[in-house]
Amino acid sequence: MKKILKRTILFICIFIGILIISNNSNASGGLRLRNLNYDVTLNQDGSADVIETWRIRIEDTNTLFKTFEVDSSKYKEITNVKVKEIKSSGDVDFTKINQYKYHVDKNCYYALMYKGNFEIAWGAHAESTTRTYKISYKIVDAVKNYNDCSEFYWQFISKASEIPADDIEGTIKLPVSVENLEDLRVWAHGPLNGNIKKLSNNTVRFTVEDFKENTMLEARVVTPVNIFNNNLNTVNQNKLNSILTEEQTWADEANRKREQIAKQMEARRRVIITFFIVTNTLGLILTVIIVRKIIKYHKELKNTPIIKPNQEFEYYRDIDKSQTPAEAGFLYYFKATGIQYNMTKIVSATMLDLCMKKHISFEQIPGKKDQIRVNLISKNTEELKEDEKLIYELLKEVPKNDSNSFTMKEFEKYASNHASEVLGKFNRIEKIAKKSQEQEGNYSKELVTKHYGWSLKGALYIFLTIAGIAFMWLLVIPSLVASIYCFKISGRYNTLTEKGMSEKEKLKGLKKYMEDFSMMKEKSVPELILWEKYLVYATVFGIADKVLKQLKVVYPEMLDESYLSSNGYTYLYLMNSSRFSTSFINTLNNSVRNSYYSSTNYSSGSGGGGGFSAGGGFGGGGRPEWAEDRLVPQE
Repeated sequence: MKKILKRTILFICIFIGILIISNNSNASGGLRLRNLNYDVTLNQDGSADVIETWRIRIEDTNTLFKTFEVDSSKYKEITNVKVKEIKSSGDVDFTKINQYKYHVDKNCYYALMYKGNFEIAWGAHAESTTRTYKISYKIVDAVKNYNDCSEFYWQFISKASEIPADDIEGTIKLPVSVENLEDLRVWAHGPLNGNIKKLSNNTVRFTVEDFKENTMLEARVVTPVNIFNNNLNTVNQNKLNSILTEEQTWADEANRKREQIAKQMEARRRVIITFFIVTNTLGLILTVIIVRKIIKYHKELKNTPIIKPNQEFEYYRDIDKSQTPAEAGFLYYFKATGIQYNMTKIVSATMLDLCMKKHISFEQIPGKKDQIRVNLISKNTEELKEDEKLIYELLKEVPKNDSNSFTMKEFEKYASNHASEVLGKFNRIEKIAKKSQEQEGNYSKELVTKHYGWSLKGALYIFLTIAGIAFMWLLVIPSLVASIYCFKISGRYNTLTEKGMSEKEKLKGLKKYMEDFSMMKEKSVPELILWEKYLVYATVFGIADKVLKQLKVVYPEMLDESYLSSNGYTYLYLMNSSRFSTSFINTLNNSVRNSYYSSTNYSSGSGGGGGFSAGGGFGGGGRPEWAEDRLVPQE
């Protein structure tokens, strides 16, 4: 249930993160034009001088390019091409090269025919940045003179464009002003949100915001013939009426689309308003219900007592000899890391306890440093509690060939070869300890059920809070307040019973006593033989080495290995032995830890799941550098 609660909270955090990221999704993509500006000057000879200013965000790109479809009916040729980068430190004029390159060198450009089109390409060489470029060129014969009008009709961006733009703007300047502003006629084709207008008798301006990829943009300017007196690109026909008819047809179609869009927007607006009314009505009803719940939860919190131990201990030295290491660990680690995260300490301490009770013995293997042998002593196990029996029965399965002993290295190997079985027994230890503590009145399933029930309510209110942020603002604060109350009440039940809290306090006092006893002024200290039981608890708490150092200060006989050996100390002798690199308890803990991890990280060859296996693998490679180097829209 704890895992479900943690996963629920994690899911909520991820959900909120996705919402935040999605709000900024428009800023994503490999290439994006922040601003694209066209400055077009029409000349009396019918040519057009164009300056394009690109302010573009670039990612992993080393070459930018644009192409012009060659069409003699539209223009004659593109000449006078120049490219420069605009920098705050000073403009950088690019060097022209006269050969095609897939990857154009830095600060270089070319302008030549490529695959039937005219192409301008330049070196960008950028990983992730925003840069500004100016591309200038002359369009020869861009204007046509008819008998009754002159026409400049140019497609700035084609539908092949693959790069979006935040803003596009452009100006088209005539060589001279028209006498009557009505004789200057302008149209633009592309997104319906675009706009084109006459700024004066000789200047036209067009703008588009939020320009999408795969969208075309073109402008058409029609003037009296006398504006381009020197233009030799002439067609002997009247064109004005057909242009006006054509543009009116397109304008009518555009207006129909605008009306459809307006109707759709109105329908959506009505749906949104209806949704708003329904959700807020529902939100208001839920808010009233939740506020009433909050009043109830407030009373519940006031009436739910904080379970406390009936006595607190700074130091405690009496030992409950009937308590097993697993039972002590369950109480001590409750509401902290939990017994499962300290399983190696519990198993090591249980083995020490079995040694004290003469069910097993330890010995150091002669000639092999840091190697421990475990000897099984044939004895009736009826006196053992269920968790101790479980460990003892596990140890009995390790020896081979009817032997009654094994090394801890053999134990590690056994755990690796019987991973599922060993892990199952390790996992049962917590369940057994929980059951015994429930029987002792130290742990209550009823408290746990209430804890998870209130936690689930709190999680549901968190979901309502998120829903409120999205749809029903009235719900946000009440749901949040209700969730806080639920989690507070849940915390009151996330505890042991009063008796269990008192037992935990004793264990905490015992730990502090063992950590500080060598500094106490108290003259009478426990007999050395009692410290074997103390050290079982010290192993559960993870302070055995620290306690041993103090024992050597208080008990001089601890420095005499022969004394310890001849007086029947079960494992104090080994704990004090100089034949271990670190200490006996560390060596034992490491072996148990290796055995535990061997069982929890086993791999399954059947395909049923498990940890990673050593074999296998598949080939592959990263994408080439600058793989996105030619993504500028073709025009």
